[in-house]
Amino acid sequence: MEDKFLIESLNSLLKDDLFKILAKFNIKIAKSTVKGKIIEKIVEAYENNSNTFLEIFSKDTITYLSQFNIENSKVSEEEFFEYEEFLLPLQSFGFISKTVIKEKDNNHYVLSTWFVERINSLSEKDENKTLIDFYQELEMLILGMIRFYGVVDEHKLLELLTPTFNDITLEKIHAFIDSRWILNVFISKLEDSGSKTIYLIADSVSEPVDILHETIKYEGLDYKVLTNDEYKNYWNYFYIEKTQDVADLIALLMSHKLQGPQIGFEITTIIDRLKNNLSVESIVEDVKTRITFESSNSESIFLTLITRISKSLPLWILKGHTYTEIFGENQPPRTVTKIGRNENCPCGSGKKYKKCCGK
Repeated sequence: MEDKFLIESLNSLLKDDLFKILAKFNIKIAKSTVKGKIIEKIVEAYENNSNTFLEIFSKDTITYLSQFNIENSKVSEEEFFEYEEFLLPLQSFGFISKTVIKEKDNNHYVLSTWFVERINSLSEKDENKTLIDFYQELEMLILGMIRFYGVVDEHKLLELLTPTFNDITLEKIHAFIDSRWILNVFISKLEDSGSKTIYLIADSVSEPVDILHETIKYEGLDYKVLTNDEYKNYWNYFYIEKTQDVADLIALLMSHKLQGPQIGFEITTIIDRLKNNLSVESIVEDVKTRITFESSNSESIFLTLITRISKSLPLWILKGHTYTEIFGENQPPRTVTKIGRNENCPCGSGKKYKKCCGK
């Protein structure tokens, strides 16, 4: 490989970052290895395992890269921040780095021409196009399912994926999550020390142990199963079901002179907090720190809308069911139960919460 830029870019990364790159290719090397030797190993892995890039990077990233070539391998600072969701993964692999030319306002990022040529030649092959689509489908379903359920055990995820991917296994699921950049960033894992079952956790879950603790109360409840297209909606972090209550809430916020971005922030924050099992009252009090309602009637309407949304929203503690689906319209007021520090930990370890996941 003749790419001095790539070597320099890799050299600018920390040793821990370099070890993470090697882990993507299942290559182990002694922690005491000097940086130069680690970089040599990475370059060798890049050359010998280039097909792995199709598994690591999302289809959108590969499509975005198709516009670059040897003559066009520079990205302005403005473009970088506009397309950072595609470029940040490349930065973590040393394929893009910031270069400053001694000219006014001429700061830009440079892409590795070796990588651009390699990824483009790989993606042009018909058999690889099929593979790219396969990986993208798997990515969208895994992330969509985990975001819909919030916390889901690995065996349930396997059961949900099997009808679509006949030869899928737990080992393949975990290997794909660990290698796929977007999944590696947005999914975390929690192991039950008793059963050794691994729970997969969505990025927006703030207290997974609390969610798991509440879910256990509904042990006999089956997971709500969606169609693949419905799961893939939740692949998008900002996806919200456009119910009439949500539409009314948007209209109420607009009447208080809120603009698009702020409305989007408030709506997604409210939905996120409801799914994290926060009470309606605490959510309303939080919103009031940012919004002054024009009248007590407006505040009352706001409270009513949040209450209705909380009843019709697919909830993590109910395995994707809504409160209304489980309890009916005349359900008891929603309460939030916190785990006592001296209670048994819900992960099943047999230890007290304060000595286990509550540390």
